[in-house]
Amino acid sequence: MKKIIYISYTRLDYSLNSVYIKGLRQNGAEVLCYKLPSKDIGSHLKALNFVRDNKKNSDALIVGYDSSNLAVFLRPFYWKKIIYSAVLPVYERLVFSRGLASPFSPKGIYYWLIDCLAFNFSNLIMVESNQQAEYISKSYFVSRKKLFRAWIGVDDDKFFYDPSIPKLPVFTVVFRGALMPEAGAEYVVQAAKILEGENIKFIMQSGGMLLDKIEKIKKELNPKNLELRSDLLPYEELRVLMQKCHLSLGQLSDHTRLDRTIPHKVYESLIMKLPYLTASNKGILELVKDGETCLACKPANARSLADKILWAKNNSQELEKIAKNGYEFYTQNLTPQIIAGRLLNKMESPV
Repeated sequence: MKKIIYISYTRLDYSLNSVYIKGLRQNGAEVLCYKLPSKDIGSHLKALNFVRDNKKNSDALIVGYDSSNLAVFLRPFYWKKIIYSAVLPVYERLVFSRGLASPFSPKGIYYWLIDCLAFNFSNLIMVESNQQAEYISKSYFVSRKKLFRAWIGVDDDKFFYDPSIPKLPVFTVVFRGALMPEAGAEYVVQAAKILEGENIKFIMQSGGMLLDKIEKIKKELNPKNLELRSDLLPYEELRVLMQKCHLSLGQLSDHTRLDRTIPHKVYESLIMKLPYLTASNKGILELVKDGETCLACKPANARSLADKILWAKNNSQELEKIAKNGYEFYTQNLTPQIIAGRLLNKMESPV
């Protein structure tokens, strides 16, 4: 039986950690978990003690989501295999996505360096897509052999298909998630305006850095069929809300990150048998296929988005088939046990 140390700055019950912890245990691995209470030196020393106490009989150490500094800090003290979950590296998140620093500023260089060290100090790197693997390999001088496409998956204790939940009486489209530049939420507001007379309702369950911008666009266009909610829902309420709707919207912009990233909500939509409509960016189309397990529109194009939504409303049988295909694809390929099993197999192979 494999014995694995799992350590992270972020909550262990957060899906980007919990899915693999659960899946590894379902595959018979013993997983010893530690979440740092903070990022100060005292917490790092406590984490180091935890690793030292357990490393003798361990087979590997997994550094969890958003914890690149830990991969760097622990390398001198742990010479067995280190697996680093690089789902959203620091530079990618803070520079590309949020724009909190320019690429060649001191902060930008620092973020790049932390990622570079984390990648190169790790034996195996879990990434979202093959596109991301190619990008990291070229941008951070990392051997492609060390990069492993590990689907994110979803915590199926929080999101699951419940056939007892009825659909809303009016065809309803839901857009949920953080309002970041790559989300393309402005195209949802514009598409709602285009479809104002088609008896289609839009719900945006969203908040984040661009909330003020989206509220301004909504006020200017004033679509009567769109409801914008910025409150943070518990998982149970979010699951029920999404499953009451007829169509789930993904990331809709032409942002450079969408060539590499795959959002959580596609996995949530698949497991809930909810049809998923996304912009046709390279990253997401590694996972799902237009017309088979999802619908796709042109990136950053409100008219294309509106046309696909109207098609979905008017072609219920085809939409139901896509939802069924997506659900079956999830159950056959994306459960925690399946994706963690692939990781265990990869850990066995030489890197």
